[in-house]
Amino acid sequence: MKKIILLLPAVCSFLFLHAQWDLGFGYSNQTPLGEMAENINAAHGFHLQAGYRLPFARKQFVASFETGKGIYGAKKVTQTFQSEDVQTPTEMPVHYINFAAYSNLNLRYEILRQGKIIPYVQLSGGVNSLGTKVRINIHEDQVGGDDCVPLEDEVTFRKRSMTWGYGGGLLINLANKRCGNNDNGTMLNISVNRIHGNRIDYVNVKELQQPVTPQENDDSKTLTMQFVNLNTNNIHNHTVARVYNSPLQQLQIKVGLLFKLF
Repeated sequence: MKKIILLLPAVCSFLFLHAQWDLGFGYSNQTPLGEMAENINAAHGFHLQAGYRLPFARKQFVASFETGKGIYGAKKVTQTFQSEDVQTPTEMPVHYINFAAYSNLNLRYEILRQGKIIPYVQLSGGVNSLGTKVRINIHEDQVGGDDCVPLEDEVTFRKRSMTWGYGGGLLINLANKRCGNNDNGTMLNISVNRIHGNRIDYVNVKELQQPVTPQENDDSKTLTMQFVNLNTNNIHNHTVARVYNSPLQQLQIKVGLLFKLF
């Protein structure tokens, strides 16, 4: 046991001294596929990654952590709210911001050791989330004694799914034009990955206008917010959006810069 404990620092030191690290960032596009593509748009945003070049197999394997976030829809809709004990309906502007995020662990294999253009294949696994922030702006001059107003002016609806994926890409050397050595410098990183996950709930950005109550033969659910009647103090719910459920399928397209640290 003592020998193993003494050996661990030596192994860690060897891996650190003989490894290469890289950092990257850039544009990220999360395009929905399958059933999900009928309800939501592509998410445009950014991604960050940190990689560790494994000191075996000629350093062509890279393990990396990657995270990204994007917006797939933003909208302002005027909705009418009225409860049973309110005579006059209340109209309020409702703001929606729909976002998609992911965090992955990736294993990349670079098919070529050196070159101006280096193709690679990649496996990934992690967590994806889809969410919607709903905000209602209330002004004092809009509120009367018989109105109903939200108890909270902002709520966030978010669901997560475990994911796995596969894909590939190209590393284009920008630093060393002559020899195309990828051991150092700056590279343009272009990748395309197919992502699969479990079924997940999400707000349908294309169905925000009223009426938002599900119709017959509609498998959607409702997203509600709590309101209070200022006259009676009666707390009740109002529907603010529709929620759908589909298998998570995405095509992740990323373009960015990758920096070799040492």
